[in-house]
Amino acid sequence: MNNIKAAVFLGLSVFLSAYATNVLSHTYIGTIGALGGPSATDLLRVDCFLDPGFSQTPTHSLFIDINDGTTTGGKLTAHATVYNTGAYGKAVSVTDPKGADGTASVSKLLNVVTPTDVQDVSFYITVSHTDAGAENYLLDYHCQDKFGQHTGTGEPITVLQSQ
Repeated sequence: MNNIKAAVFLGLSVFLSAYATNVLSHTYIGTIGALGGPSATDLLRVDCFLDPGFSQTPTHSLFIDINDGTTTGGKLTAHATVYNTGAYGKAVSVTDPKGADGTASVSKLLNVVTPTDVQDVSFYITVSHTDAGAENYLLDYHCQDKFGQHTGTGEPITVLQSQ
């Protein structure tokens, strides 16, 4: 009986955590490769800000994952980095190795490193692929503070380049 309770609790926990992530995430729907072929790159900017409606602390990280919606076209990868006055961070990459399987890449966080609290920060995301065909994708993202709470996320995402 205890094993059944544990299994039900685990399943419910996984469901609720997936639901919470989807509620707080923003999704950008894009197509890559229609104009630029195999060397196509999309460039996007996500602006994060202090939003007292969500969190009282500044943005600390950006959550991203990518889901390739096309069975052809090779692997699809998103790279994220941060650049603002007084803020820097290491780049992260996420790859969805198999298109159209309904499973997104492993989610990653890109942390902001700041000498002082930064209220507003921008993250830059490039999306690239390894084949010549056009590919549809979903990019999930959200800004969060050091406690994992959602912070303000500019909507819609800023598209700087779409190939």
